[in-house]
This record gives sequence, structure tokens and C-alpha cells, in this order.
Amino acid sequence: MKIELKRILHSQQFSEETHAFTANLYINGIQAGYVKNNGHGGATFYTPKDQQGKVLIREAEKYCAALPPADRSNNNLMNGLSWDMDLEQYIDDLVNKYIEKKEIAKFNSKMNKIMLKGIVYGIPDQSYSGFVYTLPMVKLLAFPKGPEIVLKDLTEKVLPYLNDGLKLLNTNIPESIIKAAGLKKEQYLEPTIRDIRYGSIPYNEEDKKNQGRRQ
Repeated sequence: MKIELKRILHSQQFSEETHAFTANLYINGIQAGYVKNNGHGGATFYTPKDQQGKVLIREAEKYCAALPPADRSNNNLMNGLSWDMDLEQYIDDLVNKYIEKKEIAKFNSKMNKIMLKGIVYGIPDQSYSGFVYTLPMVKLLAFPKGPEIVLKDLTEKVLPYLNDGLKLLNTNIPESIIKAAGLKKEQYLEPTIRDIRYGSIPYNEEDKKNQGRRQ
């Protein structure tokens, strides 16, 4: 059975002990009713749109009642508690996923703006810190000494702090520079640029070989 929420309107302002929201409830592609929570810690209410909606909601209630208990083992506030699933809980979980996805999108949007101007590191989708340059990253890397500046900053200002799950979050720095700075695969996100060759610094395996021959 497919249970969905559409036209979700969430109010952060009125969300106190629970999320304050309204939405349309769809079951198997048909609008069956409406749902809402006032945000004061009370239950989430759902009401049918019409007679067909009543039938669909009854079927959804049976479907949810047969699902495994709601697991909260990954929620520190819940101390790993779990409880029987029902349609109300199913709806609340859909709302939580919607809000989480929205918050992650907002987080990444802010982070990406900084990434275009500098270096950011942290925990993906959760937290970040960093610093910016006077030039956008793409222009800085285009200057002869630009890659060396980025390499030095990665080595001295970023690498020492990449512990406890923290990673380099930039995807716009060539992987060859990242590796030259000493970062391991698990310490950075997959970049969109692989190799770059500037100055005397070997940024990839071929450069290292060539430099060895020159020496």
C-alpha cells in the first residue's frame, strides 16, 4: 500500500512539542483525506475526504497495524524505544522525513555557497566550518600559484581537524590536490575534478613519476 502526504504546510513558528502542520493524505494515489497537528504535543488527526476516503483510511489503518513496531534505536532522545505502528505514527514519520529532507537541502545550499568561495569541512548533512578566499575557488585554481595555496591550506588548516567523522566537504577541489595534501579516501567527499597540474608540485601519479625522472 502506498501512503503519501502532499501539499505539506509546516509551521516552525507554531511547532512546540510536536510539528505543527497540515497536509493532504493520499492512499494508493487517491486523496483520501486531510491530516493536521496543532504543534502543542497532541495527536496527529486525520479525517476522510469522502466515503471512498473512509474506506481507504480503514484499509490503511489495517495495513499500518500489521507493520513492524516503529524503531527509534537511532534516536538518542528515545533511548532506543519502539512502539506499535499505526496510521498516525506512519503519518508522523512521513512528516519527519519531509522536514529532515528540507533541512538538509537548506543546510547544503548554505554550505555550497561557501564551498564556491573557500574550503569547508565537517559532517555531511549535519555540520560544517571553514574559511573563504578573496577569489572564488575556480578562479583561484586558475592562477599558477593557486593550487599550491589550496594544497598548503588543506595540509595545515584542514587535515589536522579531520577526526571524529569530519570530512573535507568540497567537491570542487581536484582530487589530485586533495591526495597530495595527505587526505585519505574516507576523509573527503567524491570530487567532481580529478587531476590538475601546476608548478613543481606533483598532483597525480604521472606527475610523481615525471618528477622522479627529472630529479
